[in-house]
Amino acid sequence: MKKGKCKANCEKCPYFKRPCVGCVIETCLVDKCIKGTSYTGITHPKSFCRLRPYCPMGGKDRPSRMLIPSLGRKQITRVRFSKFIPEIDITDQRSWVWKDGFQVSAVFVPLWQLFANESILSQALNKGLHDYLGFDGKILLSTVMPDELIDKLGTEDYIRLIENLRPDATMVPDNYTYTDVPLYQSWSQTIRLVSLANNFLKLDIPLIGLVKGANLRQMDWAVRKQVEMGFVSFAMPARELFEEEMLDYFLPLVTLALKRGLRNDFELLLYGVGVKLWRYKDISLSNLSWFLRAKHGEYYWDGLFYDLRDPVIRFEECYCEACRGMMPQDIIDLWLEDKERAVKILAFHNLLDLSRWQRRR
Repeated sequence: MKKGKCKANCEKCPYFKRPCVGCVIETCLVDKCIKGTSYTGITHPKSFCRLRPYCPMGGKDRPSRMLIPSLGRKQITRVRFSKFIPEIDITDQRSWVWKDGFQVSAVFVPLWQLFANESILSQALNKGLHDYLGFDGKILLSTVMPDELIDKLGTEDYIRLIENLRPDATMVPDNYTYTDVPLYQSWSQTIRLVSLANNFLKLDIPLIGLVKGANLRQMDWAVRKQVEMGFVSFAMPARELFEEEMLDYFLPLVTLALKRGLRNDFELLLYGVGVKLWRYKDISLSNLSWFLRAKHGEYYWDGLFYDLRDPVIRFEECYCEACRGMMPQDIIDLWLEDKERAVKILAFHNLLDLSRWQRRR
């Protein structure tokens, strides 16, 4: 479109890209608005449109470009991710593998689980995460959380929680972006992420930048701005992209954006996935699937999960520190006698095999 309903040149729109601000796929919201279409949460049931300050039809007071926060700069220490970092369930001590003698150098603790459980949060704030968990390794705080919790925390809330929990490193605050909403919304969230990452520079612990965005342009912009601030360690929440088979498209381009800004002086972790990622040799992984799948009787073997009863693995002996010669069939038998112990053995096996497979790559 050379010129839209707003009389602006769509190809030179200062906001996003063709078509103009607020568009979904190739549907122009300005065009829809002129025709009388309403959108829940934007123009309906409100008596005004909250996009008006950004609308080309909105009058003389609209800003000429997106408002970009003034960014700081800091030398941020590398987190130094290991190849596989297990996430734990802070509400289920069966995932606290160090309690049973299994050595692990680092774990991710999800902040949302603390935030959703007042009793555990109170104890963790009082003692600090290391004392509460009884863990001597590195604790990395994950800020990835359900969308309904994200808006409940502001910068000062995050900083107060982190200073009391005392993790060894933390992700910057999460945001929510969707590909099927007006671009104004996802850009607002992307700018919010960068702004909060900038506010986190006042913390004196290693910081983990987030690779987020509803499209590649947003991801690239968010990465570049965090690189400008001094971030060198990044996490990319990738479960949905992996499930939608879009990870192979986004990840090489994200890696290229990091290399442009940092050459090879960065580290990247895929958060929330851990299987069938054969081609990504230089990227770390983190997930809770090793434990969640164990609770459902699933067994990790050479990069894939199997039901314990699957004939492919059912009678395969395993000599890891957890199994010590047991077969999946032996775990099935134990499950009937002592489910708690069987789940622990299976979880330990999954974690060991997943960690070793990641290192072998």
